[in-house]
Amino acid sequence: MRDIKNEIRTTISTINSFLKEKDSARESLIKKTRDIIREAGYAITDIHKGDLDSARSRMVRLRAEVTELTNNLRIHPELAYSNLLYNALAEYAEAEVFYAIIINEKLPTPKDLNLHPVPYLQGLLDVVGEIKRYTLTLLRNREIDKAWKYFSIIETIYELSKALEYPDALVPGLRRKVDIARAVTENLRAFLIDIQSRLELIDKLQKLESQE
Repeated sequence: MRDIKNEIRTTISTINSFLKEKDSARESLIKKTRDIIREAGYAITDIHKGDLDSARSRMVRLRAEVTELTNNLRIHPELAYSNLLYNALAEYAEAEVFYAIIINEKLPTPKDLNLHPVPYLQGLLDVVGEIKRYTLTLLRNREIDKAWKYFSIIETIYELSKALEYPDALVPGLRRKVDIARAVTENLRAFLIDIQSRLELIDKLQKLESQE
């Protein structure tokens, strides 16, 4: 009987050590994901402000942080595929995609970013809202043609994503994100048409005035 008690003690002690290690890894993950989400948000804000040097520096730091975090989680697969990590990686993907579209006029793939397709897709759908915001800035500068170009990008993202029918267990929030992308796309299209009509009318009126 004494041997069994010792075995129980040893086994529970081993389990306790295992769980302590996992708990420590989880606490570290929580902190680092917060840092990634915050830095991704700052990078997006820098792009909107036109502070591209700052945005570029933030993206360099973000890539290093994400790489370090994902490498450290290789020995913790239950955390590496958790929503906790995916939420942060989705924010990171959003920043990378937004940066690449606005600065480099290209779309990085999940492979380019070394990201799992799920958080990449979540970030790609979220970038629709940021491109709309960027488009509104273009309209304030009366860059209507450029605004339509960026509108076509979010329209393509929505049109191709709306056919994806997967449960939340596989892609958390997919349906909600697609619905939001639809609303953003439809609202921006109507707004662009209205603004373009107004600008064309203003141009016509100005031409008439100049002929008088």
